[in-house]
Amino acid sequence: MGKRVTVPISIARKELFHLTDLVRTSSDETVVVLEQRGSVEPVALVREARLAYLEARVNEIDAREAKRFTLAGTLATDLDEAGVEASLRQLRSEWTPRVSKNAPAGPVSTAARRKR
Repeated sequence: MGKRVTVPISIARKELFHLTDLVRTSSDETVVVLEQRGSVEPVALVREARLAYLEARVNEIDAREAKRFTLAGTLATDLDEAGVEASLRQLRSEWTPRVSKNAPAGPVSTAARRKR
């Protein structure tokens, strides 16, 4: 970052040409900050090229944030939350193995499997 000069606005009125020359002719990115007593926010005097650069960077950052990130393989659906839950219940019931009437009620122990 370049040099930053803070000047009260009352002095800046008298030295306006000097301050513009300071900003225009300096090799670094000099910024003159004009402060006014009782004012909420100071004002900055910069080169037009620097202003264009800053505006371009802000636009680039805004465009990057506006672009939505999607992970490869991400699915989209028009279903609401209840519809998604109903679909999941249906899928689970279809993929859950059916228990036959002749099968034992609980899990089969390894000892019982060996006897068979």
